[in-house]
Amino acid sequence: MCDREPQPYVDPHLLPNSADVAPAGAPVAAPITVENELPGPPGAHGVNADDPATPPLPPIPPLLPCRLDFRDGCYQVTIRPSLASLQSTVGTLRVDRAAPSAGPDGVIVSGDLYRQPPTVANPLAGGPGAASPPGAVLDQDSPVIPGAAGESAAAAASRGDSPFPLLRQVPVFPRDRYRSYLRGTRLVVPPVTVPGRPCTVTVDVDEFDYTQPSAGSFQGSFPDSPSRSLTFVLQQVPGTFPTPIPSGPRFEGRVLEGGTDRGSVTLTWVSDFLRRAVLEIDTLRGAVAPQPVPDAAGTGTEFFDTLYATAGWQLTIDRVEDQVDIPAPAGVNPNVCWTPANLHALMTSVRKTGTDLDAEWRTHLVVVPATMGCSRGVMYDQIGVPREGAASFSDDGYPSSDSSNFGAAENQQQRNTPRAYLRSAMHEVTHAFNQIHQESETAADNSIMTTTPSVADVLGGPATGAPGVFPDQINLGFNTTVRNHLAHMPDPVIRPGGWPFASWFPSGAPQASDRNLFYPNELRFEVKAETDHAPLGAPVTVSWKLTNTSGAALMVPNDLRMEALFTTMSSFDESGEDRPVRPFVISCEGAKLAPLEPGASLSADYRVFWSSDGFPLERPGRHTVTVTVAWSAGGLPVAVTGTCDVWVDRPTTSAENRDAALVMHPEVGKWVVLGGGAYHLEEAVDRLRRLDSGDSRSAALDAGERSRVADSFSALDLMPGGDG
Repeated sequence: MCDREPQPYVDPHLLPNSADVAPAGAPVAAPITVENELPGPPGAHGVNADDPATPPLPPIPPLLPCRLDFRDGCYQVTIRPSLASLQSTVGTLRVDRAAPSAGPDGVIVSGDLYRQPPTVANPLAGGPGAASPPGAVLDQDSPVIPGAAGESAAAAASRGDSPFPLLRQVPVFPRDRYRSYLRGTRLVVPPVTVPGRPCTVTVDVDEFDYTQPSAGSFQGSFPDSPSRSLTFVLQQVPGTFPTPIPSGPRFEGRVLEGGTDRGSVTLTWVSDFLRRAVLEIDTLRGAVAPQPVPDAAGTGTEFFDTLYATAGWQLTIDRVEDQVDIPAPAGVNPNVCWTPANLHALMTSVRKTGTDLDAEWRTHLVVVPATMGCSRGVMYDQIGVPREGAASFSDDGYPSSDSSNFGAAENQQQRNTPRAYLRSAMHEVTHAFNQIHQESETAADNSIMTTTPSVADVLGGPATGAPGVFPDQINLGFNTTVRNHLAHMPDPVIRPGGWPFASWFPSGAPQASDRNLFYPNELRFEVKAETDHAPLGAPVTVSWKLTNTSGAALMVPNDLRMEALFTTMSSFDESGEDRPVRPFVISCEGAKLAPLEPGASLSADYRVFWSSDGFPLERPGRHTVTVTVAWSAGGLPVAVTGTCDVWVDRPTTSAENRDAALVMHPEVGKWVVLGGGAYHLEEAVDRLRRLDSGDSRSAALDAGERSRVADSFSALDLMPGGDG
């Protein structure tokens, strides 16, 4: 625990309107005003003020109270189309008046729909275990137990999406059944009505149909504009189950599209929370995991679960499955900087076995000792699938080289600075839910998704106070942008096993409307490849250099590595495909904005071979690689960008053709981006050993068929050793 109580702090840099920062790659709901007019759309009940043929209402009609309980939280949705030939959908609808950006009279409404399985066991449809007739949908709130064919009633009742009120919680649906995203545009909850007109809640939504990812990919797509606009006209009905503990409200009604009735809809409130997930924390022997810390008011504690609750999440800490005192892997010194391959192997081996990301949102935090100067934490774009886990280093910390404003935490280990440690670990966990740095999205502030050095500089800078307020005045909270993303981004974007990290954020050349570019006589940005010709299947190193060519110091990112997240890359080939190149290891805790003096330069490079979006150089021909460094300068989005060309040669020998086929495999891709030595990737090891097998290599050389692919892997020291 902290050895001194933090002082209450209200951060003036938690941008009150930053929820309006909308991502370009995915739809996200924005605040709307809750209306309280008489229920129902115009004309729905025979009253139309715009139609002169309809008699107007009396000047002072008698009013009846509605008492509609359309409360905040998550509702389970079931939509049954009018035509039996159309597939029904289930999902969630989130009603969020607590969003800081919504204001006193506003709300954010969003939702996600999933395709209903075509066959559902329904004891009321012809006997126990009988399948529902075509087009029929089991009412998730009826007094029966839903489940797949052959599932026992006991198992169905034990599932997380059980219909019983005592077990209600935010439901989780399989990723491959995802159908569409709902963005609320209007909500009417009338307090009164007139005799003869029912009290109805009206919810207008824009629906965005989802295109599922292609085989081998994880990122699907949404259209730029809504696929259709729908209106839910709902009446509150009594709950189904009488229980000692009252269940939430239930609404039934019709779905209208342009005035046409498209089917029925049921909304059943299931939770005060908007979403739910599980955080598994595993701790290596000798390490110390983050602990709860006193809250700013001094009346309780803050930890992962309470902090995520401020974003509407029910985050469960997996205390049953947590492992402590895990021994270090054989041959690994846990008290030095970990190689990416060793840490990736550890996370693969200790995470909970049997995790089903289609049944729960689960992410994994592993804690290791490490040492000062490595990194406070990292996140991997993939363990097996995207964003399954992150790592935190208890014996790294807050070196003065990262910031002069670390105050009492300066040169201290994380284990000795509990508030800063929890903030840093929260930062990595939130990366796993696909959130990015605020230095790139909005501006540096005192919030979770600003990097640690930037938080120290914000707190210790001239706008907010004297040095020394870090770590006590760290705000353990999300700013309005990140809070809105966590609560209302589409499910596939943020759930573990969904979209790759930062895939919703633009990569490659910025559009003029998105970023303000520097002139060459202010910042010069040079991009080059180590070679302009490479054989198909060979890694290619691309480097870049940023030079201040102006006469004054300019605030720029101090770390231009891809892993630090200020830099993005894409590859455009002759077929017209523009493919992002994403870093596999997210190591960014030392990154911040810092002055670059006139004439000074910063540089970085990246080995281009594979990322979670595939192989960017997978086709012969010319590829234009675009590198962009983007950040926020006082809230203004700015960037520099440059390009270089790489020509990928067709295989010239049968050996090169064979070797290209061997190495262009995702497991070999992971081996390369981890820097080699990842012997837990058994498929990669097998392929690379076949690539360099003595017999085939000797035969190819005897036939005069050198393989430039094999040569490149050997030259980069990417071949497995004999005893690995």
